Amino acid sequence: MQDKNPNSRFGVDINEYTQSVQFDILATKVDFLYLRASGSATGQFRSDKKFVEFAAASRNYGIPVGAYHFSLPSYDLTDADRQCDDFINTLQDGFGNKDYGDLFPVIDVEAPTDKSISTKTLIDWIDRFRKRFERKTRRRLMIYTGVDFVELYDNFYIPGRGYPLKNMPLWIAMYTKIPINPKFPPNVGGWTRWRIWQYSEDATVSGIGNPVDANWGPDNIDLLTQPDVVTGLQARFENGNIYVSWDKNKDVDLLGYNIFVNKEWVGTVDENATNYLITRNKLNIQKNIPIEVTIEAFDYDGETSKTRAKVNL
Repeated sequence: MQDKNPNSRFGVDINEYTQSVQFDILATKVDFLYLRASGSATGQFRSDKKFVEFAAASRNYGIPVGAYHFSLPSYDLTDADRQCDDFINTLQDGFGNKDYGDLFPVIDVEAPTDKSISTKTLIDWIDRFRKRFERKTRRRLMIYTGVDFVELYDNFYIPGRGYPLKNMPLWIAMYTKIPINPKFPPNVGGWTRWRIWQYSEDATVSGIGNPVDANWGPDNIDLLTQPDVVTGLQARFENGNIYVSWDKNKDVDLLGYNIFVNKEWVGTVDENATNYLITRNKLNIQKNIPIEVTIEAFDYDGETSKTRAKVNL
């Protein structure tokens, strides 16, 4: 995988055991922040006691913030459903209704370490959790795991299927202080690039009272967040058609826009477009019924704007 570079963003991740967090100071030291929202390490789901408080404080000080669930995969694949649903609910407790954080939501996978389940079961469990989460939230799920854990489970490789998880955004743990580790994370699990690299578990960071996990992120925070909400949306009727225009989004990973009329999709355009013609044959509307035109941006990860910009005709 790649090494960090001078443009790599810096972030930390914290939980209820993190001491003396001063968010006013932390906001001047980090580019992004991850919180533990929940965990199932004991076999029972529990929410992090500081998650809601930390989530509010992060946003109060303008820190881009996301959250993770410490999962416990098992042979019971239906437990992936339960942990997923509880995680979704917990995220909304911290961030708000249908809000799952500024950054990618994350499934933390670093157990079981005794190989008490097979590699196939582990991958199937994660994939089930991932697909359910993304279907219910319309957010992409990032995976956090360690190089050693991936290698323990056969490099996350399934004969005949290859690397089923390799298209998930990756947050990889590999600590530089361990002498036998390479300079930066090697290719593992089908991944050739990380989105976040947790390089230390005991960094000293101003605004936090004890050693903390430290991470290098991408060169631009856009690569961790949803596209911005589209601005400048306008729409007008002319000769039975609707002419739509908007301002171009500035997201570095912008791929395009989806346009809707009364919540029904009518078209998709690429990242360079700033207007769209909705012809009358695409309109399924009745007289005297209000018309609502909405638009969302989407990026290369498949993430969409948190909300759709709208205008009424």
